[in-house]
Amino acid sequence: MSARQRHGADQRGVGLMEVMISIVIGMLLVLVIYQVYEVSEGQKRTITGGSDAQQNATYGLYVMGRDISMGGNGIASSASVLDTCALLRPIPVLIEAGADDNTPDKITVLYGGSHTLSTPVQLKQNATGAQPYVVPGPVAFSAHPTDANKVDVVVAVQGATCTISTVNPGGIAVDATTGFATITHTPVAGPAGATYNAVSATLVNLGQAGAMGKVAYTVDTTTHALRTQTLLPTAGPVNPVINDVVNLKAQYGVDTDADGSIDVWQDAAGAWSAASLPLPATLLTTLQQIRAVRVAIVTRSAQYEKEPITAGTPPGMGDGKIGMFCEPAPTCAFTMTLSADNQHYRYRVLETSIPLRNALWN
Repeated sequence: MSARQRHGADQRGVGLMEVMISIVIGMLLVLVIYQVYEVSEGQKRTITGGSDAQQNATYGLYVMGRDISMGGNGIASSASVLDTCALLRPIPVLIEAGADDNTPDKITVLYGGSHTLSTPVQLKQNATGAQPYVVPGPVAFSAHPTDANKVDVVVAVQGATCTISTVNPGGIAVDATTGFATITHTPVAGPAGATYNAVSATLVNLGQAGAMGKVAYTVDTTTHALRTQTLLPTAGPVNPVINDVVNLKAQYGVDTDADGSIDVWQDAAGAWSAASLPLPATLLTTLQQIRAVRVAIVTRSAQYEKEPITAGTPPGMGDGKIGMFCEPAPTCAFTMTLSADNQHYRYRVLETSIPLRNALWN
């Protein structure tokens, strides 16, 4: 055999069969890697979605808790006078119950912003709701020369009639002879033409316009956003706070025997409904029984899952049901039922009890 022939016999290479086997093995490896990646991404979305829902719920409770804890602050010493005011009854927190367990509640908080006790003062001269008020002195009233947020909000009260006004910047003048203070103001709510006389009318200082407030918290059931709106001294815009909120429920913590502790958690129904509490027939002593408010907020993940997800809180309630204020379980004050489509989201329920910090109110 020649050298040329021996060289050709020693040659080796990859045939078509080997190439096809390698391609199949590579495709199998790619498929396995894709499956692992898909599972990993699904778990990542689930964890991220649950975490986002948890963070939204936590922040929502923080924002509401900050205002609710101030309910009644700065108006306690004037509660008996404001109690006759149909426009501004001294209700620290007003819960407007939803139509059913699936419908969010509305929570409205009222607090003053005065740096001192808001003690009512008697008018020294007759005036209408649009005329300057004359009071015994300028003490505790503020009229910043330029900043409208730093002037005081005052309310003139005579029986059931009351007018809310903002003190004009620089609008306090003191008579050098009598020491009386004349307060020029701008009516913002209530009848501007109502007459207030020096015998029976009083003026209450609610504090600086930027510090006092009547704030409402609601849930937009279309966009699923928790919203806030300032109602006093003037109605402000509705501002979204957090997204992916599907429910909001609240109860009053009521001290029925005046021993300083909560005796019952009361739904906003019957005598405690938003229609009954603002009525004059509801005694001030009843309003003063409100010692705390407990709030439950339900948020969901932004990610829509392919398969329905068990949504039961606490466990044992069944698929598609979310319980709130479940003490003891499985009995719940509110039970939210999810539609089949809504069961494709992950939900978080956070609850907290918020004491009203104003000791004078209590």
